[in-house]
Amino acid sequence: MSLAEAAPTAARRRGQETTATPRFRQTLRRQILLAVMAIDACCCLASAVVVILNAREATRVEVGASLEMAEPLVRETIASFQRSSPDDISGLQFDLPGVRHVRISVHRPDGSLVSSREPMRPSAFSPAPPWFAHLIESPLDRQEIPVVADGELRGMVAIQGEPADEIAEVWEDMTSLAALLAAFNILGLAAFALLLRRILSPLGALGQGLAALERGGSDQPLPIPHVQELAVLVERFNALAVALGEERDRNARLSHRMVFLQDDERRQIAAELHDELGPCLFGLQANLGLLKSGLSESGGLAAPAQERLATAIDISNRLQSLNRHLLRRLKPIALGEAPLGEVLSGLVAEFERRHPDHQFALLTAELRTGYGPVMDLTVYRAVQEGITNALKHAVCTTIEVRVEEQVVNGRAELAIQVIDDGVGVPAETTSGFGLLGLAERIQALRGRFRLRSVPAGAALEIFIPLSGAEETLR
Repeated sequence: MSLAEAAPTAARRRGQETTATPRFRQTLRRQILLAVMAIDACCCLASAVVVILNAREATRVEVGASLEMAEPLVRETIASFQRSSPDDISGLQFDLPGVRHVRISVHRPDGSLVSSREPMRPSAFSPAPPWFAHLIESPLDRQEIPVVADGELRGMVAIQGEPADEIAEVWEDMTSLAALLAAFNILGLAAFALLLRRILSPLGALGQGLAALERGGSDQPLPIPHVQELAVLVERFNALAVALGEERDRNARLSHRMVFLQDDERRQIAAELHDELGPCLFGLQANLGLLKSGLSESGGLAAPAQERLATAIDISNRLQSLNRHLLRRLKPIALGEAPLGEVLSGLVAEFERRHPDHQFALLTAELRTGYGPVMDLTVYRAVQEGITNALKHAVCTTIEVRVEEQVVNGRAELAIQVIDDGVGVPAETTSGFGLLGLAERIQALRGRFRLRSVPAGAALEIFIPLSGAEETLR
């Protein structure tokens, strides 16, 4: 995590924790396609229901018409058969050319079947599935006509509708229509998906633009789409990007100026301590030394007075040490007077002297003599804070410092790395005031700042663009 953005990142994380985020997210294009497909499926289903109802009614009417046509012919045939006074009903035959959808069966008085006239079946249609036939067929009346000869019941003739061939014809028509509609639906949905992708493509560019704004902004405005609603969004986005860019540049200039003013104030305070307080402390120490030597020559003082004099000399020495420490903290003496690499070498040597149980290494590759007061002091503070942070928290034995120029994406920048062989960065880590202050300084120089774990320990990495350093004093 970039400690330069520790507070905004933490706030953003808290916002993400309190905001309900869908577990599975779908694109707008997919949602629209699914909605259109659902509507299309409902329309197809409704059309199928209407077709089935119409086919059911048409089949009922067709079969009913066939029954009405067959009944008088059957009665006429029975009447002719009765006039011949037959002894056996098996001679009763029905020849009804052109009559479809009707089954005629002849039964003896005991109900046994004598003969059956099956309906005409066109060979062009295959039988429909049972489930479809069940949807189409409707209850039909069954008519029974008695056959009487010489006053004796010879048998019964049953006339019953048979819609199988009509249902087969409807099934054939519906399967052909369904195949045609499926082909048209697939082609239509594919064309709609391509068209929708083209229409919604500005939303993808808008999302990329928002991501670029989050990373720091982009100078390229988005093209205005032809869709009116999307054009309004893109126009507002471009205006927002321009406003944010101007505000970001203004904040950067203010940050640059603030860092420069802070460093200038530190230099002035350091000059006051060096030029005013330093001579005063030196004079105090000299007078106390002369007083001590003079009193020793004249016979000395009482023991309590000698203790007070020794305490005053000790306090003056401590003030002198404190003054030198403040001078080093406010402005390293050699910074700006010697090459930056030598100043960093002296800083690392001082840490080696104070921490002999640690090993230190400094690698500086082709550094310039200096990069300006603000930049040089930032590099010095970064190395100083990185080593201090590693000594306090890393539980390490070796600390390596690397400072070098590099080129990334055609832009020159100064890379500062402080790497230790300690325990790494804990998952839940907070930055202290030193790192936060350094982070603000790096941000003011438009740099990048991160503290991360590496296979051998932890690494503090800082990257400062050299173009930002050149603009700091403007």
